[in-house]
Amino acid sequence: MLDLISLVGFFVLGGIGWITYKIYIWPVYITPLRKIPGPSSSESLFFGNIKTLLIQEDAQLNWVQKYGNILKYHGLFNQPALLISDTKIIQDITLNRVYDFIKPPHMMADAIAMAGRGLVFTEGEDHKRQRKMMNPAFIHNNVKEMVPTFIQVAFTLKSLIEDKVNLGESEINLTPHISKATLDVIGLVGFNYEFNSLTSSNELAEAYDSLMNAPSSVLRLVISYLSNIIPYIRELPIDINRQFKNNCAIIDRVSKKLVEEKYKEAENGELKGKDLLSLLININKTLPIEEKMTDEELKYQIMTFLLAGHETTSTATCWALYFLAQYPNEQDLLREELVKAFPDKSNFNPTFDEINSLEYLNCVVKETLRLNSPIPATSRTNTKDEVLGGYHIPKNTIMLVAIEALHKLPEIWGPTAAEFDPKRWLDPSLIKNVSNLNYLPFLTGTRTCIGNKVALIEFKILLSMLVRNFVFRPIEGFHIKRKIVPVNRPDPYLGLSVSKVEN
Repeated sequence: MLDLISLVGFFVLGGIGWITYKIYIWPVYITPLRKIPGPSSSESLFFGNIKTLLIQEDAQLNWVQKYGNILKYHGLFNQPALLISDTKIIQDITLNRVYDFIKPPHMMADAIAMAGRGLVFTEGEDHKRQRKMMNPAFIHNNVKEMVPTFIQVAFTLKSLIEDKVNLGESEINLTPHISKATLDVIGLVGFNYEFNSLTSSNELAEAYDSLMNAPSSVLRLVISYLSNIIPYIRELPIDINRQFKNNCAIIDRVSKKLVEEKYKEAENGELKGKDLLSLLININKTLPIEEKMTDEELKYQIMTFLLAGHETTSTATCWALYFLAQYPNEQDLLREELVKAFPDKSNFNPTFDEINSLEYLNCVVKETLRLNSPIPATSRTNTKDEVLGGYHIPKNTIMLVAIEALHKLPEIWGPTAAEFDPKRWLDPSLIKNVSNLNYLPFLTGTRTCIGNKVALIEFKILLSMLVRNFVFRPIEGFHIKRKIVPVNRPDPYLGLSVSKVEN
C-alpha cells in the first residue's frame, strides 16, 4: 500500500515539475527568445499577455513603439511568441518564403470548424493547387458582372432601414442588417442562391450571428484556446459547446447542400451561371486529375466564402459608418461626391468603373481598412529554425504579423496616424511611404485574400447606398468598443442615430 502511495506521489510530483518547467522555467529562463525585448512579465501563467493584446486599445502599437519591430510576448500557457512589424521579415513571411511560415496548426481548431480546410487554411502544395485552380474565377470581368447583384441587395438593405425610420425608429442596431446583406450577396454571387436573410428568418444567418456576436466571456476564450490543444474540450456537455457545434453543423450542412445542388445542375450539361461555385466546377472539369479539387475541397471553399466573404465586408462597412458618424464633416464630403455622381438617389445604378472612379469614396474605404482592418493580425509559425532580426528563432515559434500596429505608426502615416482622415490618401508625400508590406488589410503575396476585389467593390456599393440615402450620427450616451475575436467588429453592436437624406 505504501509503495502504491509512493508511486502515485512520484507521478504527481513529476507532473507538477513538468508543468512548472513548461510554463515557467522554459519560457522565462531557457528559451532563446528570452533575449528578445518585450513585456517583462506575463499577466498570468495561463493567458500570458493575451488579454492585453485582445482588450487594451492600441496594445500592438504601444509594444512596437516601446520594444521595437520584433518583440517577444507571452501567449497561451505563458509560451513565448513574437510580434513582428519589421517589413523585411514580413516580406520573407508573405512573399519570399511563404510556405516556410505556416498558419499554426494547433491554433486553428475553431476557425477550421467554421470555415473548413479551404484556401485560407491549406498549406504547401495543396494551397498552390487550390489557388491556381481558383484564380480564374476572380478575374476582372467576373467581378464586374457581380455589380448588379451588389446594387440589388443594397437596395433591399436601404428599404429595410427606410421602413424603420418611417415608423419612427431613429436609433438603429445596424450590425445584423449589414451582416445579413453581405450574406445575401455571397449567396447570390457565390452560388446563385437566395438566402433572403434580410427579408426572412434564415438558419445560416442565425448561426453566423451566434458565432460572431455572442457575448465575450472568459469561459468562451478558455474553451476556444484549449480546443486547439485538447480537442475533446469541445465535447464537454455545456451550452457554449452545444451552440458552437450546432452552428458549425448548420454551416457544414448548407455548404454541402449548395455543392450537391450545383452538381445536379451540371448533370444536365455545362453550368451557365457566373456565380463562383459554377465557375469553379466548370474549371475543375477541365483540369487533369492531379490538379482537380475533390468534392470535400469544394465544400470547404463554400464554407470559406460564406465566412470570409460576408463577415469581413460586413465588419468593414460597419466601421466605415461608425467613423463617418464620428466625423460628420467627412460624411458630408462623401455625400457631396455621391450626390454629384448620382443626383437621383432612386436610380442608383453605378457601373464597376463609375463606382471606382469616386475619389473620396476610395479614400474613405482605404482609411477605414487602415484604422480598423477586420483582421488586425495574422499568425504564423516557422517550419524550421530561423534567424530573424539577428535573433535565433527555434522551429514552431508562434509569430503575429502586427497589421494593426503597422497601420498606425506615425513614421508611416504622419502625426495624425491615430485619427480618421481620408484626405491623407490624397497626399503624395505621405502615400510614398505606403507599400504592400506596411498596408495589409488583405495581406499580400501568395496568401493575399483571393476575393479582395470582390470585397472592395461590394464595400463601396453598400457604403455609397447607405450614405447617399441616410445621415448617421452617434447615439448620445451609447459607447461602442472593439471586439477583436473572432473578427475586429463593433462591440456590443453598431448602434447609430439614422435619418433620411431628403434631397
